[in-house]
Amino acid sequence: MAALWNTGAAALSALPAIVRIAWDLRWHMALRQHSRLSTGESRPEEGTAAARGVTLIVCTHNDLTALSTMWAAWRGQRFSQGWSVEWLVVDDGSTDGTAAWLHAQPATPELTILHHKKTAPGKKQALEAGIRAARYDTLVLTDADCTPAPQWAWSMTSALAHAEAASEAPEPRTSPQWDVVLGTCLPDGGPPLLAFDALRVAFQYNGEAAIGAPYMGVGRSIAYRRSTWEACGGFDGHFDLSSGDDDLFVQDALRAGFKVGLAPRPTHATQVQSSPAPNARDGWNRKRRHLSTSGRYSRRTRTRLALDAALDLLVLFAALSAPFGLLHRYVWIPAVLLALAGTVRAFTLSSFSRWWGNGAFPMWRCMLWGPIRWTLLALATVQNAFTSSPTWTQRAPIRRS
Repeated sequence: MAALWNTGAAALSALPAIVRIAWDLRWHMALRQHSRLSTGESRPEEGTAAARGVTLIVCTHNDLTALSTMWAAWRGQRFSQGWSVEWLVVDDGSTDGTAAWLHAQPATPELTILHHKKTAPGKKQALEAGIRAARYDTLVLTDADCTPAPQWAWSMTSALAHAEAASEAPEPRTSPQWDVVLGTCLPDGGPPLLAFDALRVAFQYNGEAAIGAPYMGVGRSIAYRRSTWEACGGFDGHFDLSSGDDDLFVQDALRAGFKVGLAPRPTHATQVQSSPAPNARDGWNRKRRHLSTSGRYSRRTRTRLALDAALDLLVLFAALSAPFGLLHRYVWIPAVLLALAGTVRAFTLSSFSRWWGNGAFPMWRCMLWGPIRWTLLALATVQNAFTSSPTWTQRAPIRRS
């Protein structure tokens, strides 16, 4: 009986690690498959007789330095003849000279400058004004602190193209047409822990989307149609939060029955990079703002995210409790599985950083920062849970729009 108990307890304690490894490898393989199906170095195709139109939107609030840095790259997005492109920038009540700087830029018919009076933290009001003012139904969005490669907007637009446009292409597309396209934007340098956190989040939401369970996107690289946005009620469902114009909109689109999918794998010509958080404090506040939106996710998504986080804790608990004989006498099994799960996690994250990022994130750094990141994430979640008001982000000081 004792042997049977020990065998059963050992198998049960091994289950979290096995599930953890299988889950990570499933993301890994799905992303590899998506990478193979991606078009790679895409080239803007020639327009048809009916010109295609797209509006590129960026909102800015007291980000003059970042805006002037990204301006040439954003305005230099490449589209072929036959495409009608509008560059729309929304100045969200800036007081740092952004308005004067924008008016000093060469005026062209393709450039639209919209001034919005800022009355609340966040950029939802400004983004809503920009969406309603856009000339075209197809929208590609980024932030002022991001620098896109020349064909980034085209890559996003091609994934969002209407089915009839795809049928006119010289070669049929290998991926379905999406109503919302999720791009990837990783920071260019910055504090190692914050870079690792961005990598882990990107791996998670890209991996979930690759297996057919998308749940969020990032406003730094996302595309959708204004008609889709209107059908979802705009941002009305979460206007009380300063954040959520990206992930909560994706949740709304999923609930409304729209198709959400990944953009092609980023390449040197199609990637977009963001400026890193200037310090750990700013990164911590950004993380708390992001976590504050998770309560509005669907129940199924919250369950999956909670299970994903709990698996790490269960694997660690099984490994630490085994030497004390609390579960069974096979103390080596949980320890080996903990090491294996950590190695698989580090391998998949490092591989993802090579495919989707701006360079390899070494495995040893993944293994080093993983436990630290998990601990800080748990602390941020607890801190948010005990915040006096669920809408604390509306009163929090937010430098950027």
